[in-house]
Amino acid sequence: MATYLTLPADLPNHDQGFSPDDDVHHQVHTIAQHWLSQVERAAITNDGELFSSLFVKNGFWRDILAFTNDYRSIRSGNIAKAAKARFPIVKARDFTFASKEPSVEHPFPDVTFVSVHFDFQTETGPAYGIAALVYEDKQWKAFTVFTLLEGVHGHTQKVGANRARGAHNASLSYDEQLEKAREFKDSNPDVLIVGGGHNGLAAAAQLNTLGVSNLVIDTYKRVGDNWRLRYRSLSLHDPVYANHLPFYPFPENWPVFTPAGKLANFLESYVDVLEINVWTQASLDPKQTKFNEKTKRWDVTINRTHISGRQETREFSVGHIVLATGLGGGKPKMPAPFPGQNDWAGRVVHSSKHTSGSDWTGKKALVVGACTSAHDLCVDFAKNGADVTMLQRSPTYVMSVDKGMATLVSGLYGPHGPPTDIADRIAESNPKIIAKLYHKRLIPQLAEQDKELLDGLKKAGFNAWLGPENAGFLMMALEKAGGYYFSTGGSEMIIKGDIKVKQGEIASFDPESQITFKDGSKEQYDVVVFATGYTGFPDTIRATVGEQYAETFNPVWGLDEEGEIRGVSRESNIPNLFFLVGNLSACRLSSKTLALQILAQKEGIFGERYTYAKQKADGDIDDSTIFKAINGVNGHPQVVEDTV
Repeated sequence: MATYLTLPADLPNHDQGFSPDDDVHHQVHTIAQHWLSQVERAAITNDGELFSSLFVKNGFWRDILAFTNDYRSIRSGNIAKAAKARFPIVKARDFTFASKEPSVEHPFPDVTFVSVHFDFQTETGPAYGIAALVYEDKQWKAFTVFTLLEGVHGHTQKVGANRARGAHNASLSYDEQLEKAREFKDSNPDVLIVGGGHNGLAAAAQLNTLGVSNLVIDTYKRVGDNWRLRYRSLSLHDPVYANHLPFYPFPENWPVFTPAGKLANFLESYVDVLEINVWTQASLDPKQTKFNEKTKRWDVTINRTHISGRQETREFSVGHIVLATGLGGGKPKMPAPFPGQNDWAGRVVHSSKHTSGSDWTGKKALVVGACTSAHDLCVDFAKNGADVTMLQRSPTYVMSVDKGMATLVSGLYGPHGPPTDIADRIAESNPKIIAKLYHKRLIPQLAEQDKELLDGLKKAGFNAWLGPENAGFLMMALEKAGGYYFSTGGSEMIIKGDIKVKQGEIASFDPESQITFKDGSKEQYDVVVFATGYTGFPDTIRATVGEQYAETFNPVWGLDEEGEIRGVSRESNIPNLFFLVGNLSACRLSSKTLALQILAQKEGIFGERYTYAKQKADGDIDDSTIFKAINGVNGHPQVVEDTV
């Protein structure tokens, strides 16, 4: 008989009793069909107990919008009551296998799943599901079930066979049509998107395919300047296979790791090819932006500077606002001035203001921080002939991109992986606590591959670790958006001595360009760069929709009670306003779920969110264990946030 802890400490494996018969490969369709037919029966008869019985004791139901109108990771103890509450409203039906056939998966030698991909319909629209079945007590039950809203009835995306026809003999040229649409002289956009980076543009592209008009505004002079104007050596640390944007993937000859300037130019082409309406050098006036309780729309004022230099103020009434202004949120964050800093002879700057190490050839630089941006800055200084030291204050998780990252993503996102849309669904199918279990198994293996690198860092005085619970970067990324570095050469330069490492903190800035550290040591520097993150989303709110909302919005980033990311493409506690932040890989799915929510709300069919708080208020939470109490992050050293 299979045994399990109250909360899973490992994936369901053969030693725990989750060991299937040898002929599972020959029975996979029968196994999948039987399980799926039971799911359909439970949904049609509104039988929450039957649905719950299809899970193992420590199973999870992760839902994105299909049943709960929210992001939920529902533990097995809470599944029956959640299903009982939502099945009569959602009216799920027509369950069939998806194009990806049921299969037997062995993510590890001692772990066996039957993977079932399925389509179904809800009152709102078509939906998709993925189940990972395990063998328990001679029955196949779900360890995880993932359900995802894929569309809204009556609003088929204008892609593929449903794409726009185009026109012959138009009265306006193509460029004139684009300009007319972009200027909104005679209409209001349905949605105003603040931020023209990859998230804002992806959201606009998704809304366009659903027929929801939108306008993107950005303070930069050109689309892509948020990447183009950063330090010259910046490149993405995620491989191209995971970074495609919706509807317009990177070309086949695109480099595996993208230089920032190249990505910037691609974003400009993305706007052009997908006909996205963007105003650059434009910003909201927070004092003239407010939600109108009578119209249930936002009255907004936009200040805009045209390419010619002409300034313009425009007023709109928009249904929704999307804030896609970056993961850090707010303004560059600097520590409070140290004693003597204001009179110091050298230069002190935040990493966002650093452009190139070429200005510091032959000089001495100190970079405060030890995560991604700090490493990139140190590499830039060192390659330009500066004597650079990295000041590390807390341990950093390090993984090489060539061995570690390549192994981690190759199964889903690689030249031989599944189509990107399928890979995205699979990647999202596991609750974060289950993803952590995968990482706890993988990270020690990756560390063994990187043993020479990690040993070299230790000898060089760099403090590397395997992350909370030896689960690597995952929990730090989800909780802190920092604390790690995927080495593209910085670690190797530390090992070689091209980049020095010092442990500790600054005590004071002294005369003659000297700095005193808390351990009593002193050193002279010409420039100090702080890679210390950003002030946070309250400042973003103040700069866009005003002070009145800065203290009342729901937190953005970090994990909620069920281990879901807070505030991203979810209820913000500001009416008709959404946040959209995250890396290129994440924005494909989150931009789509955002667009579907906006469309459903616009059409008046979205309904109430069945949040964790709602289920708890209804008295339907039997397992109230808080996710953060079990993920181990809080018991570890404070992670120093970084800017990338």
